[in-house]
Amino acid sequence: MKFTRHYGLTFSGLTIVCAVCLLFSGVTVAGSDKPLRWTVDDLLEDKPRPFVIGHRGYGENLGEDPDKPIENTVESVRRAFKEGVSIVEVDVVMTADNVAVALHDDYLSDLTCVNTLTFGELKQLLPYVPSLRQILNAAKQFSLRNPGKHGESISGLVNIEVKTPAPLCDPDDATEAALVASVLRAVDKTNSSGQVIIEAFSPVILSMFAAEAPAVKRNFSINMLQLLSEEQVEEITGLPVTLIDKADGFGLQWAEIGVFFRLPGYTSIDEYINVALALGAQLVTLDKLIPALLDSMQPGGAVLLVGQIHSLGLNATVYTVDTETEWLFMSEIGIDGIYTNDIPMGLSLEGSAE
Repeated sequence: MKFTRHYGLTFSGLTIVCAVCLLFSGVTVAGSDKPLRWTVDDLLEDKPRPFVIGHRGYGENLGEDPDKPIENTVESVRRAFKEGVSIVEVDVVMTADNVAVALHDDYLSDLTCVNTLTFGELKQLLPYVPSLRQILNAAKQFSLRNPGKHGESISGLVNIEVKTPAPLCDPDDATEAALVASVLRAVDKTNSSGQVIIEAFSPVILSMFAAEAPAVKRNFSINMLQLLSEEQVEEITGLPVTLIDKADGFGLQWAEIGVFFRLPGYTSIDEYINVALALGAQLVTLDKLIPALLDSMQPGGAVLLVGQIHSLGLNATVYTVDTETEWLFMSEIGIDGIYTNDIPMGLSLEGSAE
């Protein structure tokens, strides 16, 4: 991947800016002999398409919506499962004492880096933030075969998005190995290896998981920005882009976007998919802009892309879809799973491709 002026997907700067403005925004329970029957394999083999992925649990919310639990909390995960979601996504970063915690960014609103705070200190500032281990223990209660609205339903699965450390908080990429270890420690302590998927935008981080826990399913993600030039990214984000060389960076051109993002770029979707295959990923997660813009440029292009992904043995998911129109489009092109903030809507449309 390269942040260069020419890409496998070519759009005018105006088209990109307008589109982004519009669309982008077998193990046992510890201490119990009850088997955790629902696994990620059940989800990928048996779940009707497209299935709901509860974004940040029950959807984005930092308190502005009093009718929803705070995102990435035990309560948000429990509510999603109680309403019938099979799998939720939570974001994970690491504290100074190497505790994996569920939080969207590795820095706070005042730009304090989470990795400078112990878990206890973080809890004093944000009492609602749970450890990943607490999230997984809560999910385990739903991993037993459980009666749902239409008989037994797959439940209790967690997609763990391991956030790429921000340049602000890890300028030298010094915390990646510790972050991977902290996540795997939580998975191991809760006996949840069959109930989780590890997701990352960083191929370096995902490769570490592949080496340390090859049996755990892996999900490789892409943001639309990773297919654009430096100039386009700067125009869209308003942040400076600095091209960097990253050790063991899969031969890709990496870039830092302001002090908040460090990502590889791709010269084409094919290059991204090839990296996913090299990582041994079972899923790829696309920014919803990618299939939408492909189809706007070439009718049927999105179907061809998803068909290519499936032909390579990968599952295709997209983020984040919150309207019925977008959901039905993703269903029609063959997407397997859809991240959504609107859980009731998603559940009402789940399996619409069947």
